[in-house]
Amino acid sequence: MKIINKLKDALTSADFEVESTMKVNDLCKQFKNKFGLSLRIYKGKKLADDGRMTLKTLDQRTTQTSVNFDSSKLKIKANQKILEVETSFLENFGIVVQIADIENKKLLADDLTLGDAKRMKL
Repeated sequence: MKIINKLKDALTSADFEVESTMKVNDLCKQFKNKFGLSLRIYKGKKLADDGRMTLKTLDQRTTQTSVNFDSSKLKIKANQKILEVETSFLENFGIVVQIADIENKKLLADDLTLGDAKRMKL
């Protein structure tokens, strides 16, 4: 069953594209709709509470590293591990994110894939 789920995630899930111009609220809603999981976006060490702010604007106020926005899109698939997705946000947009269950109560283990996490009854 596990192999079938991995194949299904790899073949049937379309890429979820994240752009630097997306607003925090929109990204969180779309991520939840696509993967059935919550995305926590941080501004420094606190959760980003201004949902109207774009990822690029959020980065400019919080990052200490230089971020290359030449690749304005980040593509995420259900077969990626939680840690891969979180690292991709940091490398591409200079922001820290964490992925939690659908109710946004419990952070998920780094070694789970998005697809496996969605199928779990957490």
